[in-house]
Amino acid sequence: MKILSPCCSVIVAMLIPILIVGCSPAIRQISDDAIEKEAVLIARDEGRQEGRREGVNLCRLEMDEQLRDFVRKYRDQLLYLELVKGGAILPAEVRLIYNQAKISRDGSSYSAPNLTWRIVSPPQFISDDSQGDWLKKDRANFCYFLVESFATEAEAFLFLGNTKKPDDVFLTTAPHGDGGRWAVLAKAFKPNCDAAMSFYNKLGRQPIRID
Repeated sequence: MKILSPCCSVIVAMLIPILIVGCSPAIRQISDDAIEKEAVLIARDEGRQEGRREGVNLCRLEMDEQLRDFVRKYRDQLLYLELVKGGAILPAEVRLIYNQAKISRDGSSYSAPNLTWRIVSPPQFISDDSQGDWLKKDRANFCYFLVESFATEAEAFLFLGNTKKPDDVFLTTAPHGDGGRWAVLAKAFKPNCDAAMSFYNKLGRQPIRID
């Protein structure tokens, strides 16, 4: 049995605590302030994400409403132009009026001469007895049918934008007339009417012919 020299014994005695300390994990207690700060950071991050989601939803709803309003106005303008061009509606008569300069009776004010656009006659339907026969031609050449009825305009609008349709079919939305419902109406050439209605039947809809 070898006996270590005094110098080696000292070195071994110094290494043993170092090895023991180096192998044991360092444990520290997290302060309450650090825990509270971490909870605040997590809550703030979750709040930001929730705010972003709500902001995206609000923007999407606003954009959908603006798009529906645009489509509604565009549809109405197309219908008006179609009726005017076909002779079913006499458009409004607009005149340019010249207003001369005026001085008030008491002489305290003066109005410079100006030009004003004024509607002198509102638009009106033309009866078949007078001139236009557009309505007769339209009903003679086209058929109309109800594609689907929806509880809200938004649902009808989504169907209008997301559902396939034949190329020669024109779709529009209109108030249903009872309980605030909205209808999706289709217009097609009469020779293609049965095929158009069959197309929507295959999509699971039950189109109804409008006479």
